[in-house]
Amino acid sequence: MREQPHYESLLTEAFFKVHYIKEKLSLPSIQNLLKKQGFNISIGCIYTYAKKHGVVRSVSEARQQHQNSSLDWSKSQINEPLIEAIDGFVLGDGGIRQNTHGTAAKLRCGVEHLEFCSYQMSMFSAYQGIWTKTNDPSMNQGFRWDGRTTHHPDLLKQYLRWYPFVESKGKRDKQPPDDVRITPTSVMLWYLGDGSLIIDEEANTVMLRLSTDSFLPERVEFLAGKLREKGIACHRNNDNRVMVDARGIPAFFDFIGKESPIRCYDYKFKLPEWRMSSKRMRDVAKELGVDYQRLAYMVKIGRIPCLRASDKGKPRFLPEHVEACKSLMKDGSLY
Repeated sequence: MREQPHYESLLTEAFFKVHYIKEKLSLPSIQNLLKKQGFNISIGCIYTYAKKHGVVRSVSEARQQHQNSSLDWSKSQINEPLIEAIDGFVLGDGGIRQNTHGTAAKLRCGVEHLEFCSYQMSMFSAYQGIWTKTNDPSMNQGFRWDGRTTHHPDLLKQYLRWYPFVESKGKRDKQPPDDVRITPTSVMLWYLGDGSLIIDEEANTVMLRLSTDSFLPERVEFLAGKLREKGIACHRNNDNRVMVDARGIPAFFDFIGKESPIRCYDYKFKLPEWRMSSKRMRDVAKELGVDYQRLAYMVKIGRIPCLRASDKGKPRFLPEHVEACKSLMKDGSLY
C-alpha cells in the first residue's frame, strides 16, 4: 500500500464532510475505506486531519445524533478496524456492559480528559458514541468525562469475547481473548488509556509499562508474548503489568507511532530522539550477524562511532552508526 507523509489533498474538509458528517462513518470505518483505496493511514492521523478541518463532532452534536436516531439491530456495523479499536479501548480505560436482557451491550469509559474521551468515542460513531461530563469528587478536577455508545448485538459478541466466566472469581471478568488484535491502532489506544512513561534524568533510565494488573497472570504473559511477536522486547513484571524493556522502547514507538494523536497525552511521547531510534550494541551485532567482541573492539578504538548518554554510558547505535558498521563489513574490517 502507498505510504505518504502528508495527505492534504486526500483528507480534505470536503472528504470529512461527506464521510464523517453526512455518512456518519466512524474513524475505523474511514480507515477501512481508505485501505480499500490503497492508502494505509493510521486512525490517529485521520483524527488529526479531522480536527485540523474542524469537523470533529462536538458533545452536543454527538448527543443529538444519539437521541434522534436508533440503530437497526438486524444490521451489523462491525468490521476489522472496529474490532481493533474495541480491543485497544478495552485493553486500556474502556469496558463493555451488556443490557439486562442479555440481548445487546454497549461500550463505556470514564476518563480525565475530554479530548481523550471524544477521541475514543469518535471511533465508535457507528454505534452512536457520545460523551458527557459527570461530577466525581475522586478526580482531582472534581469531574470526569464519561463516554458510551448505544446498545447493539454486535457489541454483545465483543462482550462475550472479552468477559469469559473466570472460575477463580466466580463471575464473568474482563480478560484478553485469544484472538485479541495487537495492531498499531489497538496498542496506541491501550498505551493512551493505561500506559505510562517514567524518565529518570539523573539515573539516565526510562521505564514504559502497560497496566494489566486486573488480568490473570497467564493472560498478561499471553499479552507480553503477543507484543514480542511484533518485535517489542517486554515481560510481565512482579506487579502483573507488561513492562517494555529499554531495548524494546524504539520498536514500541516504531509500532504505534512517535507522536500522540491527542495533545493531552503529548507527555507520553516526550522521549529524546536517541531513545526512540538507537539500538544496543548486542542487538546490532545480532542484527548484522557479526561477532559481538569484534564490534566492541572496533567501537573501543574509534573505528565505529556510537552514542553514549553519559561518560560511562553504554554505547548506543543510531541509524547512521549502523550504516558505518555495514561499510566496514563490506571491506572486511567487521565480521
